[in-house]
Amino acid sequence: MRTALERHQSRRSDASSSNPTSIPYVITVDTEEEWDWGGPFPVRGGYGVSNIEQLPRFQALCDRYGASVTYFVDYAVLAARSSRRVILDLARHPNVEIGMHIHPWNTPPIQSDTVPVRDSFLHNLPYEVAREKLERTYQRFREYGLIPTSFRGGRYSCGAVGQRFLVERGFLVDASVCPFSWWPDEGAPDYRKRDIRPRRCQNPFVPEWPLWEMPLTLAFTRGPWPIWRAFYQSVERSFLRHVRLIGIIERLGLVRRVWLNFECESAANMKRLIRLLIRMPVDYICFTVHSSSLAVGPNPYARTPEAVEGIYQTIETMLRFVQETPGLRPATISQVAQQLEGATHACLGYQSAG
Repeated sequence: MRTALERHQSRRSDASSSNPTSIPYVITVDTEEEWDWGGPFPVRGGYGVSNIEQLPRFQALCDRYGASVTYFVDYAVLAARSSRRVILDLARHPNVEIGMHIHPWNTPPIQSDTVPVRDSFLHNLPYEVAREKLERTYQRFREYGLIPTSFRGGRYSCGAVGQRFLVERGFLVDASVCPFSWWPDEGAPDYRKRDIRPRRCQNPFVPEWPLWEMPLTLAFTRGPWPIWRAFYQSVERSFLRHVRLIGIIERLGLVRRVWLNFECESAANMKRLIRLLIRMPVDYICFTVHSSSLAVGPNPYARTPEAVEGIYQTIETMLRFVQETPGLRPATISQVAQQLEGATHACLGYQSAG
């Protein structure tokens, strides 16, 4: 028998939008422990979950502007009673989705007290280890009556092993793709050739269950994007990076690479990108923030009360903007995937009938 929370999530997941012609906007929160990002990966200690206690304030702000929120929650947050209570309370909100998140370094089974950079990415782990970490996290969700249908890997990593697990458990969404991006860390995923368009994937192990890759929204304020992508990559790999050419052209207003990230982007730049995306148009737009940026702590974006308040001010500015902008509507990330899947089936049905 399903719990009340399971039934509630199922009803919410099945809900369809009353205005499918508008562009959905998604707000996602990487809901995780706080720790010093400049230090070693915290395995058995060196982190806390007190930031989760600030999520009701964030949720109240989103509720005020009618926004929907997808919280990607990791093992450490569900393992602690205080933070777990907050998540279960949030799960009862009608416009909230609880997705799954994973930090490989402190998710059981833990095999070492130190984690090399390469092993901080899920897709680099041995098959059995990666699956066991995913399974333990998933079962922790089920233990508390939660059935996640969306996933984002820590450090934006999922890979073939992760996606196979997701389709076997009935997930709809892998939200790990960070477009036009790459990190110099050993073993990091390379998304430089990916843009913001969602991709319908069919895993050969479970071909009857498609999974939607739903990228974060990071793009250029001027098209065509392939040209600017190539330009940025060429500059970043050449001697021109030393003369800060990219910074110069961005200050001149020629083009800018903008991420809809409440922590590190100005509201003015995000508005500029969103106006472009509406004109294109796109299938959806996705905002993001880390839960640890919403409370003072060791996170580099949130080390002072003033920094945290600045993030909240940016969030409220953008919530007001999307509420007042025609053609945008709130949705959780699984609701967007369901709409895309429905449109795909309608198209396939039309082609079959024709």
